[in-house]
Amino acid sequence: MTDVEKWLNSLKDDDKSINTIVSYENDVIEFMDFTQKEVEDINKTDIDNYKNYIKDKELTIKTLNRKLSSINSFFRYLKDEEARNIDVVIKVEKTQKQNYLEHSLSKYDFQALVEAAESKNDLRAIAIFYTLYLTGMRVSEALSLKVSDVNKNNISIKGKGSKHREVFMPKRLRDILLNYLNVRINRDTPYLFTSKTGKTGNLSRKTVDTIIKKYANLAGIDKEKAHAHNFRHLYCMSLIEKGISIDTVADLAGHSDINTTRIYTRKTKEQLLDTINNL
Repeated sequence: MTDVEKWLNSLKDDDKSINTIVSYENDVIEFMDFTQKEVEDINKTDIDNYKNYIKDKELTIKTLNRKLSSINSFFRYLKDEEARNIDVVIKVEKTQKQNYLEHSLSKYDFQALVEAAESKNDLRAIAIFYTLYLTGMRVSEALSLKVSDVNKNNISIKGKGSKHREVFMPKRLRDILLNYLNVRINRDTPYLFTSKTGKTGNLSRKTVDTIIKKYANLAGIDKEKAHAHNFRHLYCMSLIEKGISIDTVADLAGHSDINTTRIYTRKTKEQLLDTINNL
């Protein structure tokens, strides 16, 4: 097994998303191909040359820093886990903190996703979309739902950090889930969301990601928005728009740090641009 393969396996163990792992892998392979050196022989000059190389590509500062962070992660793994003699430290480019949201899913986008799923009569996809949006659950939390939870007004779930919290199940969602139960496959498992064929049992996070991207593509939604976590963002933003206090939203979303919730009080680029255009 190569150094890169071992490092990628460690990222999987840390529960990094498939998209993140693929991006990290491509970044490191590009860097190693550029230097044409063994990792122990890489020096500051190599790093500076690579920075200049990727800057010439006119990438966004976010993409540039992601590439540098990927290489840093790889180096840290080799140094800490493989006891390799690596002294190089890669500094990311400094940026001014931007006080707006990027690639957020709007209510219009959400409705377009639902309509795309309705055009295919995909009741499972519709149920997943509404569950993520109307409860603010993380994907792992939504996939832990059981059939017995459908008729409850609120349920207790185990979220991030093994912390338990109460989640409300609005009537609108319960009606949608009851409709999905009429076509649900694999009734031998207690879990609510199952694979379409029933052969592989419970639904996986990867499949949920595939479903979201499928209908985002059909609906013409920017692929940068097509992530499960954006439904959670929409949930929090919608609650704040309704006048719910930040501390209450933090409790409902299971945020341990209220500063995590504060981001949802910010405007998107589109909202800011619309305001500026109307000055």
